[in-house]
Amino acid sequence: CLDGFRLAAALESELKWATILENDANAAAIGEMWQGAARGYSNIVCVTLGTGVGGGIILDGKLWRGVDGSAAEIGHLGVDPFGAIPCACGSRGCLEVYASATAIVRMTLESRPRYPDSILHTSEDLTSETVYLAGLEGDELALEVFRRMGVYLGVGLASLVNILNPEIIVIGGGLSNGWELFERHMRQQVIERAFPLPARSVKITRAECGDNAGLLGAACLAFAAASTRHKD
Repeated sequence: CLDGFRLAAALESELKWATILENDANAAAIGEMWQGAARGYSNIVCVTLGTGVGGGIILDGKLWRGVDGSAAEIGHLGVDPFGAIPCACGSRGCLEVYASATAIVRMTLESRPRYPDSILHTSEDLTSETVYLAGLEGDELALEVFRRMGVYLGVGLASLVNILNPEIIVIGGGLSNGWELFERHMRQQVIERAFPLPARSVKITRAECGDNAGLLGAACLAFAAASTRHKD
């Protein structure tokens, strides 16, 4: 366990190089602001959809880390107070339980008995990608799973829109490849649940940097730190 351990300081001491430690989702948000979909924006929410759900928030051009660095855990927004599925964090009803790649597989398995004609019945190695590909072919089970995923994601985003009033929300991560299957349902929830003005003004779009977003963000942070040290 590294809780309380000053990893960056230890690495800097060992390597004799300036070292910066940052959360991967925060780095992705910076990468999208620097070189991606959020270029030119100062108030940004970045959501990464993968095996879990991560997030990075930039307000007035600065990364918002919170008091102790634990801000922007978007995957642990409560979207179902009566949810029966436990989250890895120990709580229940978290967005991550309904809008991650893991959630896509679980919801598919749960719903499969109701769709006996689904091509996913014959899929032995079920993944979020196989569900996505089935959805592209019009499979009703896959479409229903991504509809549910989009609804839950939209519920979470509506809360963020009401609280933060961002200019742009960028959706990235591997599961964002299913954009055309969940986008409409996600947007509908934001429109229905968020206040009208911020709901109309916020731009919701896919990330542009792909798997490189975190790397670009880390590079941006390193350049900024090097520039600051050089000036000092």
